[in-house]
Amino acid sequence: MALLQRGAQAAEQLAARDVVALQQDPSPANRALVARKFGAQYDELAENGPRDLVKALLHLLVGDVETQVRRSLSLAVASSDKLPAQVASRLARDRFEVARPVLEESPLLDDAELIEIVRTNALQYALAVAGRERVSEQLADALVDTGQQPVVARLVGNAGAALSCKTLQRVMEDWREDKQVQERLVRRPALPFELLEHMVGAIGDRIEWELVQTRKMDPHEARRLMQAVRERTTVGLTAKEHGDRKLELHLRERLSIGDLGHDDLVQFLRDGDIAAFEQTLGLMAQLDLRTIRRFAYIDDRRYLAALCLKAGLPAPHYLTIRMALELAGRSIGPAGEDDTFSSEAMQFIHRQYEELRGNPQKLEILFAAFG
Repeated sequence: MALLQRGAQAAEQLAARDVVALQQDPSPANRALVARKFGAQYDELAENGPRDLVKALLHLLVGDVETQVRRSLSLAVASSDKLPAQVASRLARDRFEVARPVLEESPLLDDAELIEIVRTNALQYALAVAGRERVSEQLADALVDTGQQPVVARLVGNAGAALSCKTLQRVMEDWREDKQVQERLVRRPALPFELLEHMVGAIGDRIEWELVQTRKMDPHEARRLMQAVRERTTVGLTAKEHGDRKLELHLRERLSIGDLGHDDLVQFLRDGDIAAFEQTLGLMAQLDLRTIRRFAYIDDRRYLAALCLKAGLPAPHYLTIRMALELAGRSIGPAGEDDTFSSEAMQFIHRQYEELRGNPQKLEILFAAFG
């Protein structure tokens, strides 16, 4: 009651009626409700309330015999930086349903403790740790050491996880046959250049790396693609307006339900379905079709890169799109033209894309051309 004299009135805050209800019915459900509301107010109470009383209530709830009470508290205080470190540690080692929020969010758990938890507990604990907003290289190594596919897949797909070149190479080799791990691996932002050539050899069956790995496109397929590209850049828009609109509605619906992604964009291009490629790129970049057609095929590839960045494409997808268009163009040029890309060229394109991503001023200039 002493804590409630502060006059909290909000529905999600502790109130005198909660204590009365708890006195009348000390069931696990009521205790869990008090734990949730106390946890939601904990930072404020820890700073301004009677410390001994707050501490006593916190330890009472942490030690409650009912899992649902401890879970309610854990969910409410998981991200608090004012929680005593020993309490965060205790919650992180509790039953998994109690530990999960703290393992995923608590800023109070250091690498040494997290590594120990990963090494001494069940798979679910490591899986929770792999999803933390920030994962150091040392902690990432411990997670890869588990040898558990769900853990490695979640770690590799976590953009906030720092993976060393050595660890990335290990993942490529150990999980080269696992589609889920490889799909997430090729989408990691700013992959080290020294790993690019290794990845090309390791991921031979992925769509976004197919052109890179083989370094060439079937001449018939390339010729068909380039013919479609040239038609699209020269044909009048009026005649295609009705068909474009119908296709746009279909693709917009797929995008809205999460059924249209970057892989589909690459596949449209590879199949020579230029209309679907343009519409999808426009929807992802939130640009009209006329703008996409105007800037996607011009010789200054910075505009293609800017379109892809606006659409949120990872570097491997941009690299594949650019190579597809350029290889297609070469396929209908004079016989004997070089139809391959050296590793140095691939690295240069990759580096150019990442540098443009990190240069807001240059991007603004390019975006301005889109109107």
